[in-house]
Amino acid sequence: MPSVAMVRRFDVRRWAGLFVPGLVAVAGWATLASSGGDAALMRGVVFVGGPLLLLSGLHARLDGYLHARARQRLLPLPLPPQRHWAAARRPHLEGLVWTGAVGIAAVAGGALATGLPRPIAAGLVADFVWVWLMALLVEPVVPAAAAWLGRRFDEDRPERRWQVKLGGGWTLPEAVVHLYAPALGVSLSALLAMPGQLWLDRRVDGLASPPALLVVAGAAMVVAAVAGRLALGAYRAGMFGAVPWVHEAVRTLAGPPVPEEVPRWLRHGRDPMRRLVVQQFWRTTPVPGVRLWALLLGAGWVALAADPSVPAAAVVLALAAGWLLPGASVAALRPERARLAAALPLPPSARRGRSWSAWALLSVPVVASAAAVALAWSRSVP
Repeated sequence: MPSVAMVRRFDVRRWAGLFVPGLVAVAGWATLASSGGDAALMRGVVFVGGPLLLLSGLHARLDGYLHARARQRLLPLPLPPQRHWAAARRPHLEGLVWTGAVGIAAVAGGALATGLPRPIAAGLVADFVWVWLMALLVEPVVPAAAAWLGRRFDEDRPERRWQVKLGGGWTLPEAVVHLYAPALGVSLSALLAMPGQLWLDRRVDGLASPPALLVVAGAAMVVAAVAGRLALGAYRAGMFGAVPWVHEAVRTLAGPPVPEEVPRWLRHGRDPMRRLVVQQFWRTTPVPGVRLWALLLGAGWVALAADPSVPAAAVVLALAAGWLLPGASVAALRPERARLAAALPLPPSARRGRSWSAWALLSVPVVASAAAVALAWSRSVP
């Protein structure tokens, strides 16, 4: 029987699970830092923003359980579901630890930036840690429920009727659970964390807490722990029946066979290697147009409408990273570009798969955004 380490070699590790929570954490830090030190408002931001941060990286953390290509490729082999579960569990935990770390840094940094008293700041951090602990226990339920309810049921079964009703024909009935399970899992974590968060906040404020509140908080922790322990059994029962359907749904939702056209300004010039790198960047980056417009609009907002500040500049920096960092996957394709261009009449750098002018062109929005923010900052300096 192959070891878990050998099975894990087939999984492709993606950095998006680290970047997206980091971007959301920067936005949360900026929101807290600009709250003016209002403790009640900041608690509301943490209460809402904590689950949003957990949700932002949830798909990347749970990808290995059912959605990863390795699950489909290894499905015909006589591997027990426990091996697949164990192979996906480590990346899941690593992503959850990273999400907790950036969340704690964002809450602590935002609270201290407003001059909030340290006990209240510590209470805000504890509120986030509490919901993070609940997510640590509850999140395995999401792939387990997706595996159990992602199978094909007989037409007379209530599970089949719910699949058809909740899907509305938008996707395969067997894949409907994947539309709801992530959000419901995070909502369950937030719901179970509420009694503990309320007890912590009352302690920080110096108010008496009813004993029943602590009992409810402990009971919620027990419920989360039991649910997490039962998750493997549900996953084991449904994994082989759910994986083919979720991959079939991904193929049907992949979009049209013709890729999105690259903007004209990015196709400037006749350098073939530059155009190849730019097209690879545009076609391998998720929603590139949204990322580009978010960067330009964010820099314009800072330059024209908002007072320059460190949180605003941090948001623009995060948007710039969101635009440029997907280029790491394009840079990894350099050996393939070099093999393609090796026999072509191109300059030596192009035959090695490199195009510095392509990266210079892709950096123009970042340079323009940085110039706009710097200009706005210079106008605000007396």
